[in-house]
Amino acid sequence: MCVVVIAGGPNKNLSPILPKIRSAEKVICADSGADALLSYDIVPDVVWGDMDSISETTMKWLKQHQVENRIFPVEKDMTDSELCLRSMNKGEEILFVTSLSGRPDHVMSNLLLSMRLTMEGYLITVTDGVTWVYPLFQEQRFIIPDMHVRENITCSLIPLGEGAKGVSTIGMKYPLENRDLVWGSSLTVSNEYDMTKKEHGFVMKDGAMLLMITPKV
Repeated sequence: MCVVVIAGGPNKNLSPILPKIRSAEKVICADSGADALLSYDIVPDVVWGDMDSISETTMKWLKQHQVENRIFPVEKDMTDSELCLRSMNKGEEILFVTSLSGRPDHVMSNLLLSMRLTMEGYLITVTDGVTWVYPLFQEQRFIIPDMHVRENITCSLIPLGEGAKGVSTIGMKYPLENRDLVWGSSLTVSNEYDMTKKEHGFVMKDGAMLLMITPKV
């Protein structure tokens, strides 16, 4: 069970993640994020935001189902998405559904926000329904879920901040052994699975990085 937070904006494919949304403990939408649920008739638990981009049709649908609205001014210090995410308790599993190929400022802001909140103790996974992003912080061993392990999938590590220390691979085609990764390097872009191995993932001794899992193009 997890909490699903759906951001506004285009380029989200909910079809592959409908089972996760339908089984979620709670579904929270940031403004026009509710538009994405209308065609599936999945009623969110609450909608946050300034309501400056949500459609009139969706607003009528929400009112029919008496969905709670938490309205904030257009001019504020946080995006609607950050307001939603920060309404969660640290330690709750959060699936953050947002565009990963729309406006670059929004995409970058949301990815960096997910990393920052992870560093603060939140448990966040980011997806647009096709690409999956796992923020990794400090010492850990991360095993990639089986649902992502296919031959047409590529995995990239994007180090942030002061980089990632002591990174090693588990079951990957291009191995790393206790490597320090610096931000801005393309060394760890587009790794692949060694399909002869049972487990696939990464070990990190310290630092911060985004694990991005996406289909090959």
